[in-house]
Amino acid sequence: MDKKGFLKKVSFLDNNVVSSIYDKIILAQKINKVICTGEFYTPQVWKTIESLSEDIGINVYSYGVFEDAERRIIAFSNDNVLYYPVNLIKVKGKSKFNNLKHKDYLGAIMALGIKREKFGDLILSNDECYAAVHEEIVQYIKMNLTSIGKSKCTVDVLNICDCRIPKYDFQESVVNVSSLRIDCVVSTLCNIARGKAEELIRQGKVLVDYSDDFRKNKILKFSSIITIRGYGKFKIVEEIGWTNSGKVKILVKKFI
Repeated sequence: MDKKGFLKKVSFLDNNVVSSIYDKIILAQKINKVICTGEFYTPQVWKTIESLSEDIGINVYSYGVFEDAERRIIAFSNDNVLYYPVNLIKVKGKSKFNNLKHKDYLGAIMALGIKREKFGDLILSNDECYAAVHEEIVQYIKMNLTSIGKSKCTVDVLNICDCRIPKYDFQESVVNVSSLRIDCVVSTLCNIARGKAEELIRQGKVLVDYSDDFRKNKILKFSSIITIRGYGKFKIVEEIGWTNSGKVKILVKKFI
């Protein structure tokens, strides 16, 4: 696939980002070695690139440390990838009186001047925050991240091979939908009328794999991540059957 064709396939991305990814594809093919992106990408990006593997003529892999990782770096290689330039850090607030949340840790890391694309998912577990970060910034974070808000903190770099890697907490449910159209699914998940669901979509309050670039009649794919402002974030897992009235029964995981 030439660059023009590649640009067309991922037209939702900034041209500079697309050019950077394409250059890495060409380099991996030229030197026959593993080449990884220096940034983490949202599902809309890495899923699209993975789907183009056959067209671009090289294997495409994605990695974000955690099971069900949303943000991942992308690797291009003719062989299996044995190493990714990603570290796992554990950030722990020292104060027992501050109820630190995801946004607190996210804000503290970005306050160091680090771009969001340089680190992946953050998972909170037992009053600790685990974060996937690109190896080129891990020491900078370790040296400079000294507090989360008013709470002093410690930063440890973990051995991914030996440590317990936390998982996302989900609330599972089975819902019945008339179709996998985005407006139908949003209506059911939020227990609101179809018209209200369409209004949320028009207002840009609904994201699919972190993008609002879609129409209300978009058909969702399984493994899609739906973020609905004011209602939460959901993962559409799989179809598990049909009701007698002809509705689709789907398994949904809500992020807690």
